[in-house]
Amino acid sequence: MSATIEEMIYRHIDKTPGKLAISSMNGDLTYLQLGKIIKKAAAFMQSIGIQKGDRILLSAVPIKEYFAFYFGLHLIGGICVPVAINAKQDLVDHMIECTGAKCFFVSGDILYENIELILYRKLYEKQENEEYAKESVSLDDVADIIYTTGTTGVAKGVVLTNRILEAGAHNIINAVDMQDDDVILAPLPLNHSNALGTMRAYMYRGASLIVHDGFTNIKNMEDRMKKYHCTAFSGAPAALSIIDRVTRGHMDKILGGMRYVEIGTAPMNVEARKMAMQKLPNVKLLINYGATEAHRAVYMDLNAHPDKLKSIGRPVKNMEVKIIDDNNTEIQSSKENVGRLVICGATCMKEYWNEVDLSKEVLVAGGLATSDLAYIDEEGFIFLVGRANDVINIGGKKVSPFEIEDALLTNEKVAECACIPVEDKNGILGNVPVMYLVLKQDMEVQADDLKNFLLEKLETYKVPVEFIIINELPRNYVGKLDRKKLKTMWKNRWKNDD
Repeated sequence: MSATIEEMIYRHIDKTPGKLAISSMNGDLTYLQLGKIIKKAAAFMQSIGIQKGDRILLSAVPIKEYFAFYFGLHLIGGICVPVAINAKQDLVDHMIECTGAKCFFVSGDILYENIELILYRKLYEKQENEEYAKESVSLDDVADIIYTTGTTGVAKGVVLTNRILEAGAHNIINAVDMQDDDVILAPLPLNHSNALGTMRAYMYRGASLIVHDGFTNIKNMEDRMKKYHCTAFSGAPAALSIIDRVTRGHMDKILGGMRYVEIGTAPMNVEARKMAMQKLPNVKLLINYGATEAHRAVYMDLNAHPDKLKSIGRPVKNMEVKIIDDNNTEIQSSKENVGRLVICGATCMKEYWNEVDLSKEVLVAGGLATSDLAYIDEEGFIFLVGRANDVINIGGKKVSPFEIEDALLTNEKVAECACIPVEDKNGILGNVPVMYLVLKQDMEVQADDLKNFLLEKLETYKVPVEFIIINELPRNYVGKLDRKKLKTMWKNRWKNDD
């Protein structure tokens, strides 16, 4: 039987009122306490004039008040627009202008113009009436607008209904085989779809969520894992790399006792997958794939499928994927015949907020057309070959940057790398590959050595024409590689040379 996330929270209160629901960075909430503070937030918002359908910005601070306002706003039919901590003014202005947001709830250390700011702590001021007036909220009402830049560079508002949020929770619960006694530590930003998805799934299931402010303070993170007896961990690939580096190669001491570890938000290269499998052989090691517009739709259990390391996995229960050509027609894909990956199922967004034409461009073929080029093998495993604008067209031959990167990462001196397409200076091949790379500590290498190394592994035309060593690869706030920044760095490099 379908239910909103909030309805499920109150069912858990009836069954397990004293059970830990959320441990935030400023206190713990049992399900009973969570239910009370949600209703308090709902009553407060109604008292200041917030009504059903109003769009409200929420600063995604990992504190209990954020959760209270997030769920409380849903209770009264409001629409949540989560905002990254310390988001820049121009992005906030864009969100305000697009959504017509009524106000912005903040923690107190944030200053923005052009909108009324209300402190989260106002929640605790005595109100004349602390009972909220129940609204008729349906599964088809809009619950969230999540902003994502995607590949266009312009932030778009992804419109999600209560029904979509519920379907997304079911995807996660089914994929990880979530138990009601699971306790997960999730050091992810709470405005991001991955963290929000985990939060909603755990509340829907009646399990326990341990929030952590990023993954740089490994000692504090480990202490919280031990204190709350965590059974699961969710993070970006960069989190595993940092944990392994800080523990000097002993990530198993922190994550080895987990029932499952879920990695998402950014691609995980083959060498990183092998490292995680080697050090966490007894852990259910899951890679998820999805989009803000379609939630998590595909999962890969690495330790269960060691022969499919380059795959992102197979669709979860009740989800389907297909491959389409440039005419949005489904094709029988293969390694030699790739196309755009389409996600189909109940988790796909309703639309982009106030973007009718853009919505029509991506909501095609019965689902959400991503920007990823892929193919599906005979066993149903999906393989990405790159994003549409990242695949390198070398004299008419389409080459995946992932293939070149995976080959270079087998070099013992290379820590990280990213391949981008650049214009062929000779005007013959159209595009050619260029490689940016980070070396392991105290390592040195010559470009010719790297070129010769790859010539033994790849066809000649796939070998990068240049190798550029940098201190670190540019990433966004969730740890995803920023290829667009690399392309800008390349263009600026030539300008400087001129």
